Amino acid sequence: MAKLPVIAVAGGTGVLGKEIVRALLDPKFRSKYQDVILLTRKATSSDALDWTSKGATVREYSEDNDQTITDALVGVDVLVNVVASIDNGFKSKLAAAVTSPSSDVKLYIPSEFGVEHYLHDFQHPEWDKKKAHFEAVQKRKDLKLCLIFPGLFIEWSVAPWFGLNTKEGKYEFVGSGDTPVSFTSIVDIGNAVASALATVPVESFPEKLYFSGDAVSLRQITESMKAAGAGEIEVSTVDQAEYRAKTISTPGLSPAAYLRFLMAEGKIHNRRNDNELVNPGGKLWKWRTMKEYAQETRGRPWANL
Repeated sequence: MAKLPVIAVAGGTGVLGKEIVRALLDPKFRSKYQDVILLTRKATSSDALDWTSKGATVREYSEDNDQTITDALVGVDVLVNVVASIDNGFKSKLAAAVTSPSSDVKLYIPSEFGVEHYLHDFQHPEWDKKKAHFEAVQKRKDLKLCLIFPGLFIEWSVAPWFGLNTKEGKYEFVGSGDTPVSFTSIVDIGNAVASALATVPVESFPEKLYFSGDAVSLRQITESMKAAGAGEIEVSTVDQAEYRAKTISTPGLSPAAYLRFLMAEGKIHNRRNDNELVNPGGKLWKWRTMKEYAQETRGRPWANL
């Protein structure tokens, strides 16, 4: 019998990281791994202790001591990186540890979990940083890499930073608002990652995985929110080409403005996705839809922001 892989998660106490660890420890997936390890700066934190009580192993490291990062990865077959963009240089140290000739890591999943920015014809500091990290870990030729693109998070998308102001009842579309966009729940991303690691052998893992929990347009979202209790929503539009040109000419740190014109361009619609690979026939779990999210929030997500 082949040895079961040891899975480690860096950033497992963050919003998405918690869902990935939760799913890895779910009984329907847990038997497929030898161990689930949470990498943390503080093994005695409430989050770390909670995961320990649920069956995870906790390994502590220090951002000021590169050797502790290397030691934390001993015996790890798969490393899932869910560390936030503001990482104080930790990702660079993680890349050095993973690409070390002595590293045991066979499969590395970098901290992507968004849109496929490698196709963009413009620069942005956050995505440029991810590209640089990916280039750094590619230096180890025998290391398998998988980039995961689930589109936009359902729970973070109907909000003012995307022009959808529930509190004021005003939605602004870039372009027509009729282009389908892939949205995936944070919970479902956790399930999908755990299922992929439980289903696909490390040596056969794909270079990219795409998910699409629900593909709907901004106009369809508007109707779902209205039907769920938002009341009247005033909809306006801005010219797609003009908005794109203005955004790129005045770059900022937040990618939200860029994501708005990418939605309009159809660049966040995962027409081809791997939903069936990780959840055949939807039998392992039910993908959360935007309509369900509208009902759960009564059509007013982020109204108290």
